Amino acid sequence: MSTRNMNIPSNNKTMYLIDTIDAIAKPFKEPSIIRDLDSIKDTIVHTAPEIINKRWMDIYFYCSKHFNDTDNLNHFKALNTYNERYEGYKKTFININ
Repeated sequence: MSTRNMNIPSNNKTMYLIDTIDAIAKPFKEPSIIRDLDSIKDTIVHTAPEIINKRWMDIYFYCSKHFNDTDNLNHFKALNTYNERYEGYKKTFININ
């Protein structure tokens, strides 16, 4: 699902999460992975701003369940992207170092 087709609220946290999912999805072409990540994006878009931080757990659980092949470079990239983006999110929106 293209983010252009989503009715994304004007919330920087929401966009950051959507951009994170897009970055994680980039190396993958498998329809099931794309479908699953689009579903997470849809959930993010429909999440109230006061609980948007909880959506990181959805991303974490998906990545830890599906991207756990240590010999697969795309899995490594996905987990690395998650970690980098989460650290950036904390610094930008939560002010945790």
